[in-house]
Amino acid sequence: MIPRVLILQGAMLGVVACAEPFFDSDIGVEGVPVDEGALAGTFALKGNGVDQADTILGKVDTGGRSFYLSRRTFNAETKVYDETLTACFVENFETAGLQTTNNPAAVAAIPPIPATINVDHATGAYVRSTFREYWAIEGLNDEEELPSDPSDDVYYDSDDDGHPGATVFTQGLVPNGEVYIAQRKTVSATGVVRGVDQSFGLLASKKEGITLAANNNLLLTEAQRVPHPDPKESWWMEIRLADDGNCDDVVNARDDGDLPIRRPF
Repeated sequence: MIPRVLILQGAMLGVVACAEPFFDSDIGVEGVPVDEGALAGTFALKGNGVDQADTILGKVDTGGRSFYLSRRTFNAETKVYDETLTACFVENFETAGLQTTNNPAAVAAIPPIPATINVDHATGAYVRSTFREYWAIEGLNDEEELPSDPSDDVYYDSDDDGHPGATVFTQGLVPNGEVYIAQRKTVSATGVVRGVDQSFGLLASKKEGITLAANNNLLLTEAQRVPHPDPKESWWMEIRLADDGNCDDVVNARDDGDLPIRRPF
């Protein structure tokens, strides 16, 4: 249970009992108290997600890094932050000698992602609601299963390149090629506030996808994924940007190391 501030009010004097900072035992870091509403504004958010894939080489690490622009406001009535995430850039890890690169137009076509953030301002505990990121899928409820038929109407050419779904470019052990996919990624995150300009913690993600087509049949086989045994391999971090920040600023934060490659805990 997250500690809460206890306020005892007398006729002439209010007495505030100090809450103990929230200690996230999963990452070994303590939260920092901030004023109510202090995390409103614009932020650059990085999510580092690692799974393991079953390949002919055995289990190998796979996954990637997602970078988002976060704009949020504080709702004084509900005491939560209402957030809209914009996907800015995605990097995929090399998997068993195969490197994949997303068409930037496919990333830009991901619809704005609504989320909420619950913060215990007195203790620094941080919880982002589960959110879902859709690639080349429309008209599907969050709880519906992805249709197994590649010709189903929920799948569309999101990057408008004349191919079904979202285009992923491949190079490595097989001839360079293109794979056309659709995907729903479900993400949740918890952690700690480290100040008004920075927070971080662990994330959990689940990818549900379908290969709609490819220009090489060797690319139609999909490796089965399982969660990485070390939960610390999947983490998130956010830093504050100027209020008028945009996706260029998010990419700059990545390039400058303000959003680091290595986890901050």
